Amino acid sequence: MAFEFVLTDEKLKNYMDSENYNKYINIKSEHKPLTNDLADNIADAIKIWAQEMGATHYTHWFFPLTGKSAEKQVAFVDIKDKKLITSFCGSSLTKGETDASSFPSEGERVTFEARGYTVWDMTSPVFIKEDGDVKVLYIPTAFIGYNGVSLDEKMPLLRANERLSDIATKVLNILGYTDVKSVHTDLGIEQEYFLIQNEMYEKRKDIVLTGRTLFGCSPSISQETYHHYFGKIDHNLRQFMHEVDEVLLKMGVIGKVQHNEVAPAQHEIVQRFFTATVACDQNRLCMDALDEVAKKHNLKVLFHEKPFLGVNGSGKHNNWSISTNLGENILEVGNFDEDTFMLFFTAILSAIDQHYDLLRMSTAGAGNDQRLGGNEAPPSVISVYVGEDIEEMINSYLSSQKKQKTKVSAMDLKTTYLAPIMKDNCDRNRTSPFAFTGNKFEFRMLGASQSPALANMVLSTILSDELTKCYEQLKNGKSAKEIVRQNYETHKKIVFNGNSYDIEWSKLAKSRGLVDIKDSVEAYSSLLKEENIALFERNNVLNKREIKVRYLSYIKTYCESIITEGTVLNNILNKQIVPSLLNYLSFILKTFEYCKNSGTFIDATYLIDISKDINDRVKTLVDNSKKLQDILQSAISADIDNKPIICRDKLLPLFSEIRNVFDEVEHKIPSEFKPFPTYDDMLFD
Repeated sequence: MAFEFVLTDEKLKNYMDSENYNKYINIKSEHKPLTNDLADNIADAIKIWAQEMGATHYTHWFFPLTGKSAEKQVAFVDIKDKKLITSFCGSSLTKGETDASSFPSEGERVTFEARGYTVWDMTSPVFIKEDGDVKVLYIPTAFIGYNGVSLDEKMPLLRANERLSDIATKVLNILGYTDVKSVHTDLGIEQEYFLIQNEMYEKRKDIVLTGRTLFGCSPSISQETYHHYFGKIDHNLRQFMHEVDEVLLKMGVIGKVQHNEVAPAQHEIVQRFFTATVACDQNRLCMDALDEVAKKHNLKVLFHEKPFLGVNGSGKHNNWSISTNLGENILEVGNFDEDTFMLFFTAILSAIDQHYDLLRMSTAGAGNDQRLGGNEAPPSVISVYVGEDIEEMINSYLSSQKKQKTKVSAMDLKTTYLAPIMKDNCDRNRTSPFAFTGNKFEFRMLGASQSPALANMVLSTILSDELTKCYEQLKNGKSAKEIVRQNYETHKKIVFNGNSYDIEWSKLAKSRGLVDIKDSVEAYSSLLKEENIALFERNNVLNKREIKVRYLSYIKTYCESIITEGTVLNNILNKQIVPSLLNYLSFILKTFEYCKNSGTFIDATYLIDISKDINDRVKTLVDNSKKLQDILQSAISADIDNKPIICRDKLLPLFSEIRNVFDEVEHKIPSEFKPFPTYDDMLFD
């Protein structure tokens, strides 16, 4: 049943008296504090509903800086006066306690200072998750330390969205839209993933332990000739996707679209648009559902951004728009007057041009570094695609020449057997990192494993800051057109409507002064810039302590990922690859001896060349293994300033060097001597 396990406001109304229900709705819409009495009333209603649904436990569901979700399940059942009762009060709903020192806090919470709190997020509905016969009530929350410092991804997003709502509403009001009371961002998230047989997955310790293959040559069939994109969804896969849809729909998540992606064994599911915090929560539920349902089908979902070298990686496209409380999309041409549309549109361009480094930071990570810049993903330099129609509209607006409305006409399909279709006013640009697609922007740089919360927090913060400047100028008598002209002429260098994969674009971008931040080490450092710290502080999104926590947490995660990869790579090298190559070498030498002594006329001298090649590769691998071990030790013992540099500049290049030694010969090794399943086995089974 659709939405069976989500407690919507409409359902909650049936469990509360009208007076308290209306108080709750007003508090949510007007951002007023929740009283203890009302919290108790809401908690009682939630408990009744949850128990009717069969829930035995509840949990505060939160998102620490681990990149994963976290929960602590608590039973409703309790004992009072020696009698068994069920207990769930307002304080149980609004506040939970956890050990903050056990999650990333980077010195903000040390071992003996353990207390942390989870705080109910009223913007996202409570829901029930089902696991067999067990049902648990999930309460979306934010996570803070004892001193109020944010230790999660949700709290800053809530703050940034509230700040954007306040200032965007002021701008709309001063432009004459006095009926607008609030503004919110909407997200539609496209989640890409790989799906392989669990049997294959378990035999690949590199994927099990790091999420990606550390060895493996390209498959026999290239993705260009396989034609997997939008291909027929076979029966077993269709059953899997259908079950994912059913699981998600019960929890209020609507999977609108699913299809085969470009790479073999790669697929995509697209969520319906929701407000930002709800959409971010739902994306985590979507990833969890894919993972859980896959296990039932003896499959394994891979969310790593680049699990297979030489094959397209996986992203998470962030479709982002801004709407008012009246349901009007500010980025939809025609919903507002030209002054208003142009002001918001060019404010976005200005914000991105000035804060490209923070947007790049929001997509950083060891996994996404493997993906960005390839021809299946946007380049790492930030630009914005607006399309010729919008660009012409801006130029006409600034020149005060009325733009001729583009005639929307039916396309000539040269046959009457097909239904007539209308041509869109703008094309799509899949190579742009940040592309306008008609009534929204598509931010294509996010990695498949990443939470969209960080990127959307950055978007809301930088736009809030820019709109604040616009508001002050409007208040001081400057016209909207003057502000638009200033913003566009100063920041139009960020606009690029061409092919962002073209090598010439990187040269053009450099000539425009656009900066290419190629890796996470450089990207994360942008958090520590004084101007960026000031940006977050003046918009009340993050303070300096919270920024430091994030920087250290992100950079440590980056280093830990690469050091883990190095350790796993070395283990696989010594325990699987070298032994398998030696076995193959032994087989070749025995075969050569047999041929030489058999008295036949078989010319087996070519085996000498093969054996020499294998022997040389084994020696190179053994030598590199020792070198790798030394660099790993230096990385492990290095301080936080040098650790990421060693990981990026020494470990990653050595990984590639070692990998190439084996990958160049893997396709020549007979199946019985291969140390693990190949790309052909995993991607085409």
